[in-house]
Amino acid sequence: MRRFIVSLSVALVVLFGLFVAWGPGARAQEPFATPGPGEFELVPGQIGRELAGGLVPEPPAGPVYFGLLHINVAPGSVFTAPADLSVGLNLVESGELTIRLEAAVTITRTTGPEEVAAGTEFTLGPGESFIWPPNVAGELRNDGPEPAVQLLAFLFPTEEEVATPMAGTPTP
Repeated sequence: MRRFIVSLSVALVVLFGLFVAWGPGARAQEPFATPGPGEFELVPGQIGRELAGGLVPEPPAGPVYFGLLHINVAPGSVFTAPADLSVGLNLVESGELTIRLEAAVTITRTTGPEEVAAGTEFTLGPGESFIWPPNVAGELRNDGPEPAVQLLAFLFPTEEEVATPMAGTPTP
């Protein structure tokens, strides 16, 4: 399992580097206005845009959707997640996010890994990340006065055999 997490982390860092190097670049927009083309409102104050995604071919336990989201998180916004089958690597690109999960988790800080007990709030800054495990409820919010940006790479089991791009609010 640890080897999988390390491999997934390396792959995501490479993907992120490629996106930064050859991506669309910065674009001027009102960060928390109405979602623009290709964007969706996750919850009030959090606007996401799928950067990549698709079904994983022939996974061992059935079809799996793999996606990468870019999420703008407005000050004061809160995302409350129920326990579901998805797993996600959450990376803070800018700003700060406060998270509380109902399971223990390892945070990857700029200074190294840190263990956090279930139900304990923790704050992440730029370049810091954690993996949101499957079947774990929790909350992610922006308590600061500044906007935050989060990159979220996720896997989600699905019944669908053909990948469909995200439109509107994502459905589990």
